[in-house]
Amino acid sequence: MVEKLWTPNVCFVNSKKTEIHSSPTPNIFLMIYPNGTVWVNYRLQVQSPCMVDLVLFPMDVMNCELIIESYAYNAAKVKLNWREWQPVFSIAKSKLSDFTLYGLQWTKNSFEYAAGQWDQVWTLPGIFNYLDFAFQLTVSLTFSRAYGFYILQMYIPTYSSVFLSFVSFWIDLKALPARITLGVSSLMALTFQYGNVAKNLPRVGYVKSIDVYMVLTTAFIFLTMIEVAFVCYLESENNMRRKERQAEKKKERVAALQRKKDKKKNNYGATTMTNTNAADSDLRSNYDEPFSNGTASHKISISRQANNMFESLHALAQFGLLADDDDENTKWTAQNVDKFCRKAFPLSFCLLNLIYWCYYLYQNYLAKAEALAQMTPPS
Repeated sequence: MVEKLWTPNVCFVNSKKTEIHSSPTPNIFLMIYPNGTVWVNYRLQVQSPCMVDLVLFPMDVMNCELIIESYAYNAAKVKLNWREWQPVFSIAKSKLSDFTLYGLQWTKNSFEYAAGQWDQVWTLPGIFNYLDFAFQLTVSLTFSRAYGFYILQMYIPTYSSVFLSFVSFWIDLKALPARITLGVSSLMALTFQYGNVAKNLPRVGYVKSIDVYMVLTTAFIFLTMIEVAFVCYLESENNMRRKERQAEKKKERVAALQRKKDKKKNNYGATTMTNTNAADSDLRSNYDEPFSNGTASHKISISRQANNMFESLHALAQFGLLADDDDENTKWTAQNVDKFCRKAFPLSFCLLNLIYWCYYLYQNYLAKAEALAQMTPPS
């Protein structure tokens, strides 16, 4: 019977795809009242275009619209009106998996074509707000993206990769392959994780919130790799300078020891001549004290043995065999840099993430407030 009746040829003029449900037959309801009123009800699935701004993705707000009008008849033949009671219902209470509908509004508008004036009924996304103005019959819907999925699938795994890369600061520099493997693995996991999300997003030419976050996390993992290279370079430079200082000190010690030996030889010849003259006088003066002279000779012998032992130990110390390495303490060492990075990297990462979340959550709040303001009719 529907095909035999005259219909106003109402359609969604801006829809991308519209289908009538058929399970198992087309879901079309027809009722004819005694006064001649015809009620035709279609169960449709409509894909509509949406105004999407992904700057705040995944904390963005999306606006979609549907324009309903008679495709073949202008306002002189067909007038479209919303019914007086609940023209749009149950949609405001539904919740999608990816979005949350928090606004609803409907209005009637007119549009001028070259062939005349057509009535249009609009459906746009907006904030939940029932209007009592008779001259407005537009349906407006505003969707806020539910970003809990992205927190579980994107943010938390990314945080794990970043903090895992910070573990390399606690690994000894001798285990260099382990530190490099840890950083490269974290970077590859982060890239793979972002690729899974980015492949489902449109290729826009502006920076999104998720892009800022990925650059932030990638930069920290990249800096951990730079820190590994820096401490390796620092350690090699410190070892080279340490060896050079040790070689210079050994040369200085050998030269000082040689000077002392030459000085000792010179002093030994002069002392021998002096001791010979002194010995003759001692024999004459101490002729009556033989025991005292023997005691003095014994003391001189012990003193000479102690001096020889001291000189031998001093010579070993000069060559560095007994003395500790007294190299100058360098402030920028691999250990000091690692200790600094253990605190600086996690603290700075947490601080930047706090700024990131505060900024974009506030922008999300402003976007919702702006959509609500657009829904409010002028007084």
